[in-house]
This record gives sequence, C-alpha cells and structure tokens, in this order.
Amino acid sequence: MYWYYVIIGLVLCGVVLSLEKDEKIRRYLQIVYFPSILCVLALFVGFRSSSPDYGSYLDWFDSISRGSLVAADWGKDPAFVLVSYIVCMLRGKFVVVALVFATTALASQFCFCRTVSDRKWITLFFYLVVCRTFIGSDMASIRSAVAIPLMSISIVVASRGKRKFALLLYLVALTCHLSVLIGLLPFVLSMSKVRFSSRWWIVSVAFATIIVWVFLENIVVLLSFASRLSIYTSNLGEGHGPPSAYYIYIMMRMLFLALIMMLCWDNLSAESRLALFCYSIGICLQIVLLFNNALSWRSSDIFGLFDIYALTIPLKLLSGRSQAAYAVGLVALGGAFAYSSFSVMEPYRWIFS
Repeated sequence: MYWYYVIIGLVLCGVVLSLEKDEKIRRYLQIVYFPSILCVLALFVGFRSSSPDYGSYLDWFDSISRGSLVAADWGKDPAFVLVSYIVCMLRGKFVVVALVFATTALASQFCFCRTVSDRKWITLFFYLVVCRTFIGSDMASIRSAVAIPLMSISIVVASRGKRKFALLLYLVALTCHLSVLIGLLPFVLSMSKVRFSSRWWIVSVAFATIIVWVFLENIVVLLSFASRLSIYTSNLGEGHGPPSAYYIYIMMRMLFLALIMMLCWDNLSAESRLALFCYSIGICLQIVLLFNNALSWRSSDIFGLFDIYALTIPLKLLSGRSQAAYAVGLVALGGAFAYSSFSVMEPYRWIFS
C-alpha cells in the first residue's frame, strides 16, 4: 500500500499553499501545482493493472478490438465504447483508454473544485476530493469517475442559469455511466431555478427516506431483477451489511447537516443550500440501501463531491483561529477517508510489472 500513501502525501502537500497570505503568489503556486499533481494522478490511475472492475473493462475492450461490437454495447455505455473503438482503430492498447478516462475524470474533478471552491482553499478542497473519491471510487470505476463530476458540475451551472451548457454536461455524463440518473431530481430543480430558500427541502428528503425505509423494506427484490446490480444484491444473506462504524459515520453526517440547518441556513447562498440538498440525498441513499454495504456506499458516492462542498461551507462562515482549526479538522477527516479506503484496495500493481 506504499504507493497509495505517497499519492495522498503529494496531494496533502498542496494544502500548505492555502497558508500563503499573498493572493498573487498563492495563485502562481497553484498554477504550477495543479498541472503537476493532475498529471501524476492520471498516470497513477491509467498505468495500474488491477482494480475491482479492471478485468471486466479489459474483457470489454478485447471484445471491441476483435470486432464483436453489437448495438447493445452502444446503448449500454456509449462513451466507453466510443473511446475504445477509436483506440482500437488506431491500434492502441487498453492502457490508452484507461489514461483517457483517468485524465478526463481528474480534469472534471478539478473543474468542479474550481467552480465551487474559494481560491484560497481550493487545494484543501481538492485534497478532500482525492481522499473521498479517488482511492475508493476512481481507482475502481473509471466510467463513473468521469460521469459523477460532470453531473455535479451540470447541477451547479444549471443553478447559475447556464442551462444549455448544463444539459450538455448532464447528457455527456449519462453516456459515461447511467448511475447519474440518480442526480436527475436536483438537476431538474436547478434547471427550474429553484432557490431552496426553505429548510423544508431538506426535511422533505428526510420524510422520503422514512417512507421508503418503511414501505420498501424488500427493495432488494426489485433490484435483483437488474443485472447491473446483481453483484451487490446476490448472496445478501451471507453478511453484506455495514459494520457498526458505518452507522456512526451516517449519524455524524446527519448531525453535521442538522447543525448547518439550525445555525447557518439564513446565511447560506442558494448554491450552498443546493449542495446541502444533494448532501441530504446522499444520506437518504445510504440509509435506504443499508441492507448492502457496498451498494449503500457506492450509491452515496454519486453525490460525493457535494459532500465535500457541504463540509467546506463553514470555511466561508468562520474566520481567524476558528477557521484555521476547522481547516485542520478537515485535513484530519480527509486522512480518515483515505485510510478507510486503503482497507478495501488491492496492492498497487502497474502494467509494466
């Protein structure tokens, strides 16, 4: 696991740039830092030779290279098929596809950071994104790693009135991974110029969670008919439930949301309230799908970037030592995210070994 620690350490070094008080110098340092770290991360992902989904991607690519492409492939995940088809036409190997998706995913995540984060704290924001999504999600599913940040950006830019651009981004996200259909509700609300001025938007998600939990206890029966979810819904009786620490994590998320709603709601921008709405949907998915730990976590990952957005909201409201103390707490939280992800990752192996 040595290389994972090295990667997290390199990203953590960027957080120090937030301490630079001169805005001009800090901006120049960021201009040097981000291209360098994004290149390192893209190569790290693109050159790895194993992950939970790596074998299925490779088999799919080999099928395309042999000319076994059928119409159903285009309908299932057109972006992956298109990129693979072009690479095969150019006589390239799967590593090229992996590099394309890794680069696109990381560039999209950086664009989300740049879109929503204060410039002073952007390296801290990016560090949290890497700790929250890079190890556990991006390394496992390169298609959703592209789709999720594109969907997240589309929701934000839709709330800013750029609806045509937002629609284009969301459609592209869908071509990468259909899981982002879960984000359709906040996307439609943002496109409809909803400002989320009332706390009842969050409360309504809580009510919806209770209703689904009570009346759809056997939701797994419905999910079992979807072949794409069978990996999670099969053998549920063999102990796929979450550990106790996972319940504590969800309770802490709920507590954070409740505190922000009670203490800070009136001081939040419409965009921050939108982020909290998406954050609450992520909690809802975690609770409703608690029957399966993997499905609960991966479904909440769809709003993972909004988790980071929500966690950084207090940075905009605090000042002085309290702001610095909260930033240190976020660094520690990022480390906890990364450490928990290491436990489910295989030792890093690259294609040249």
